[in-house]
Amino acid sequence: MLLRTLSLLRSLQGAHHTTQDARARIQQACDYRWLASQLPHGVIVPRATRLDDGTPAVPVMVPFVATPERRRGGRWPADPEARERCYVEGGHACRAAGAPGYRTLESLSQGLVQGGMAVLKDAARFQYLEEREALRLTWRRLASLPADLAGGLGGRLATPDSERHGLFLLELRLPAAPSDIRLEGDWLDRCLDRYRRILPAPAD
Repeated sequence: MLLRTLSLLRSLQGAHHTTQDARARIQQACDYRWLASQLPHGVIVPRATRLDDGTPAVPVMVPFVATPERRRGGRWPADPEARERCYVEGGHACRAAGAPGYRTLESLSQGLVQGGMAVLKDAARFQYLEEREALRLTWRRLASLPADLAGGLGGRLATPDSERHGLFLLELRLPAAPSDIRLEGDWLDRCLDRYRRILPAPAD
């Protein structure tokens, strides 16, 4: 089934694309759907920032308890101060936070057979985020969190595991005004499609 999936993706993208290209698209699509599923757990941070092309953006922080299993997904320093200076970006950030890697993507195969273009669109959305450097994962001790973020996370901080292991914070920079953001996967699709010009901008 997985080989059929890769062959279908190659046919959709063009014969000049390699199997490795197809695998990369599948991984990007998987990362994007995982990211969209995690968005409702995020917190909008009221700070102005920008994407790498200068587009104004607002950060959304999605917290994860930095369990030993998650920390094994990267080379995080043992020293807490050194660990707080490190970060991971793009697809690596998603997988360090818990997104499935390629070897667990067999479940995408049937979905691709049913709707290959949808997978390509999800991959393109994720590629946009990567190209704009809109995804970054950092580790923080609870005591190091900025007051506005700590307030937004609220009760999610008051757990023994958070105190013991700290938090991974997945930052997603979105090209939207704070008042427009909806922490929903469908809204994320529409937001990125508008800025990628997949869909026309809504009329004023």
